[in-house]
Parts: sequence; C-alpha cells; structure tokens
Amino acid sequence: MGIAESGNHDNRLYEDDWGERYHGLLEKKADGTDNYTAEANQTYAKNLKGKLLLAHGTLDDNVPPVNTMLVVDALIKANKDFDLLTLTNQPHGYGPMANYMMRRRWDYFVKNLMGAEPPKEYQIGGSVQRPIP
Repeated sequence: MGIAESGNHDNRLYEDDWGERYHGLLEKKADGTDNYTAEANQTYAKNLKGKLLLAHGTLDDNVPPVNTMLVVDALIKANKDFDLLTLTNQPHGYGPMANYMMRRRWDYFVKNLMGAEPPKEYQIGGSVQRPIP
C-alpha cells in the first residue's frame, strides 16, 4: 500500500538543475534508454501489487501534474487498479485543500493497512467548536 502526492516521478520532466545536481547530465544509451530511465516510476507501473493512491494539485507550481499523469497512463496500459485524486486549482502543498488531503491520506491508511472504516467525512481543523473542559 502506498501514497504518492505531487510526485516527481520522472526527473526528465522536472527542473534540469535538480536532476543534473543529483543524477548527472542526461546520457542516452545505445538501447534507447538513458541514465534517468531507472528512476522513472512509470517504468515500474506494471509491477504494482496492492493499493496505490496518487494525488496531485492541478495548478502545482513546483512539480508539473504531467509527472503523475505519466504514472497514471502506464498503470492503465498495464491494466492495474489504482486510486487517483486531483485537487482542482491547487498548488504543490494543496493550499486550502491541505486538510482535505490529510484526511484522505489518513483514511487510505486506515482502510488499507488496518482494514477498518474511518469516520465518514471527518473534518480536520476549521471552525469545529469544542467544549471547554
């Protein structure tokens, strides 16, 4: 069971200064791959076992949403089941939808690791009134 949020799934589609700093310059190999292929998650989508939740803000200003869509495409082509949550018009940290994502993350762990049912639509934060002890 796993969750990947706003994932930089392929450094070939991210900032060149990041990939080059940590992985070196992009070098093409004779077999058509390159030195970044082994780190690209879509390469391994066909091997998925268990549950996977992918999440991404549609206006992510750090990691382009296409990074997650590469993995989605590969999972579909491999006929794998997975869950996808797009947070509309949200940046990298999900802005005002961050508490919603936190709840969805917790729910996913509770359901898929504990085998329990989390409280339906539990609200995190906000203007919940609590009695003073």
